[in-house]
Amino acid sequence: MRCPQCGAQTPDEEWNCVSCRINLYWAHQHFAALAQIREQQGLTTRASTPAFLLTSHQREMRERARRGGQRANKVRMIARRVMRGQATEHP
Repeated sequence: MRCPQCGAQTPDEEWNCVSCRINLYWAHQHFAALAQIREQQGLTTRASTPAFLLTSHQREMRERARRGGQRANKVRMIARRVMRGQATEHP
Protein backbone atom coordinates (compact mmCIF):
# COMPACT_ATOMS: atom_id res chain seq x y z
CA MET A 1 0.00 0.00 0.00
CA ARG A 2 1.42 3.40 -0.96
CA CYS A 3 0.79 6.28 1.46
CA PRO A 4 -0.95 9.26 -0.17
CA GLN A 5 0.69 11.64 2.33
CA CYS A 6 4.37 10.76 1.99
CA GLY A 7 4.51 8.09 -0.72
CA ALA A 8 6.08 5.44 1.50
CA GLN A 9 5.31 1.81 0.71
CA THR A 10 3.60 0.24 3.72
CA PRO A 11 3.00 -3.51 4.25
CA ASP A 12 -0.62 -4.61 4.06
CA GLU A 13 -0.65 -5.69 7.68
CA GLU A 14 0.03 -2.13 8.88
CA TRP A 15 -2.85 0.21 9.68
CA ASN A 16 -0.76 3.40 9.66
CA CYS A 17 1.96 4.52 7.27
CA VAL A 18 5.36 3.21 8.37
CA SER A 19 6.92 6.59 7.61
CA CYS A 20 4.55 9.45 8.47
CA ARG A 21 2.09 7.41 10.65
CA ILE A 22 -1.08 8.73 8.98
CA ASN A 23 -4.00 6.31 9.12
CA LEU A 24 -3.98 4.81 5.64
CA TYR A 25 -7.69 4.10 5.40
CA TRP A 26 -8.58 7.66 6.39
CA ALA A 27 -5.90 9.14 4.15
CA HIS A 28 -7.10 7.23 1.11
CA GLN A 29 -10.66 8.39 1.74
CA HIS A 30 -9.97 12.06 2.60
CA PHE A 31 -6.43 13.07 1.69
CA ALA A 32 -7.34 15.13 -1.40
CA ALA A 33 -9.80 17.23 0.60
CA LEU A 34 -7.31 17.72 3.43
CA ALA A 35 -4.55 18.71 1.00
CA GLN A 36 -6.85 21.30 -0.59
CA ILE A 37 -7.75 22.80 2.80
CA ARG A 38 -4.08 22.97 3.80
CA GLU A 39 -3.19 24.63 0.49
CA GLN A 40 -5.96 27.23 0.94
CA GLN A 41 -4.49 28.04 4.36
CA GLY A 42 -1.06 28.62 2.84
CA LEU A 43 0.38 25.41 4.26
CA THR A 44 2.16 22.59 2.47
CA THR A 45 -0.22 19.95 1.22
CA ARG A 46 1.60 17.28 3.24
CA ALA A 47 1.71 17.65 7.00
CA SER A 48 4.64 16.48 9.08
CA THR A 49 4.09 13.78 11.70
CA PRO A 50 4.13 14.94 15.33
CA ALA A 51 6.89 13.38 17.43
CA PHE A 52 4.43 11.88 19.92
CA LEU A 53 2.89 9.75 17.15
CA LEU A 54 6.29 8.43 16.12
CA THR A 55 7.13 7.60 19.75
CA SER A 56 3.76 5.92 20.28
CA HIS A 57 4.25 3.88 17.14
CA GLN A 58 7.68 2.68 18.23
CA ARG A 59 6.27 1.66 21.63
CA GLU A 60 3.39 -0.23 20.00
CA MET A 61 5.73 -2.03 17.58
CA ARG A 62 7.87 -3.21 20.51
CA GLU A 63 4.73 -4.43 22.31
CA ARG A 64 3.48 -6.17 19.17
CA ALA A 65 6.83 -7.93 18.77
CA ARG A 66 6.71 -8.99 22.42
CA ARG A 67 3.26 -10.54 21.83
CA GLY A 68 4.61 -12.46 18.85
CA GLY A 69 3.20 -10.37 16.02
CA GLN A 70 -0.01 -8.78 15.01
CA ARG A 71 -3.38 -10.44 15.27
CA ALA A 72 -5.70 -10.25 12.29
CA ASN A 73 -8.25 -7.48 12.58
CA LYS A 74 -11.47 -7.82 10.57
CA VAL A 75 -12.00 -4.06 10.31
CA ARG A 76 -8.45 -3.63 9.02
CA MET A 77 -8.93 -6.34 6.39
CA ILE A 78 -12.16 -4.70 5.17
CA ALA A 79 -10.51 -1.28 5.03
CA ARG A 80 -7.64 -2.68 2.96
CA ARG A 81 -10.07 -4.20 0.45
CA VAL A 82 -11.90 -0.87 0.17
CA MET A 83 -8.63 1.00 -0.44
CA ARG A 84 -7.73 -1.47 -3.19
CA GLY A 85 -11.17 -1.06 -4.76
CA GLN A 86 -11.98 -4.71 -4.06
CA ALA A 87 -15.02 -4.00 -1.90
CA THR A 88 -17.54 -1.30 -1.16
CA GLU A 89 -17.44 0.67 2.05
CA HIS A 90 -20.93 -0.35 3.13
CA PRO A 91 -22.28 -3.85 2.58
